[in-house]
Amino acid sequence: MKKLLQAFMLVLALASAGSALAQEAASLRLNWLYYGFHSFFALGVDKGFYKEEGIDLSVGEGQGSGRAVQIVGSKSDTFGLSDGASVIGGATKGAPIVAVMGIMNKSPFAVIARADANIKTVRDLEGKSIAATTGEAGMTIFPAIIKANKLNNDSIKFVRVDGAGKLVAMLEKRVDAMLGGLENQSLILSQRGLAVTNIAYSDVGANTLGLVIHVHKDTLEKNPKLVQAFIRATQKSIAYTEKNPDEAIAALARIKPDLDRTLAMQQLKAGLTLVRAKDGESRPIGWMNPADWEMTLDMAREY
Repeated sequence: MKKLLQAFMLVLALASAGSALAQEAASLRLNWLYYGFHSFFALGVDKGFYKEEGIDLSVGEGQGSGRAVQIVGSKSDTFGLSDGASVIGGATKGAPIVAVMGIMNKSPFAVIARADANIKTVRDLEGKSIAATTGEAGMTIFPAIIKANKLNNDSIKFVRVDGAGKLVAMLEKRVDAMLGGLENQSLILSQRGLAVTNIAYSDVGANTLGLVIHVHKDTLEKNPKLVQAFIRATQKSIAYTEKNPDEAIAALARIKPDLDRTLAMQQLKAGLTLVRAKDGESRPIGWMNPADWEMTLDMAREY
């Protein structure tokens, strides 16, 4: 595990090296469908930040962090965006991947409950139903919440549905709560008129590193300049988006014409508050705090 942590922290400091000289095709697999927080990737492509670094980048929507780990592990995509727990889980099971940049260094995971379900604290989850997607990161580490709060696991019913199905189940009142993100599904439900109560994982004993960029080990070893160039372009994209969020949402809307711009802006602004690691305000964008990885590793060892 120590070697794994060292590998995670290896690359970011190298990103000050020179740009790639020629255009090289590369692909990024997102952790989920495009939503507001992903807009800085769209902006980076739109503004030519990746082109400036010699990268002809294509971005594909995802089906969960675990799936993105599998795709990058099989070299079907060059880069992946996944939560830290999924990256560790994949690596410990043999996936030849390495995290190279922190995109969301604070955990966004939450249990999102319908306000009318009378769930005000984590203990109120007992006897309730929760919608979840098989393999999603929040489900993988949910046992940590059970343990930390001494909940009766058998009293909590999980209803397995796909990602979109979780929102439908909540809106149709077929479940009391769902697993999701503070910067995503919670905002979507509120925008659709459903009052919700959020129980953040970080508040109930299950904090983990949020989203990270990962690559195949072969990519890092054989083409480190590509990885460094991708990091620089992404740093520039995020920094520009922080000052010009409207442009980022406009870039995303050109990809998704039916985008709800108001909701997307809320998602982006919520996600940007989670980008920098604790004690990392003076560090480059993408810096990953070793303490955060240790905490995530400890949780992965147990769950």
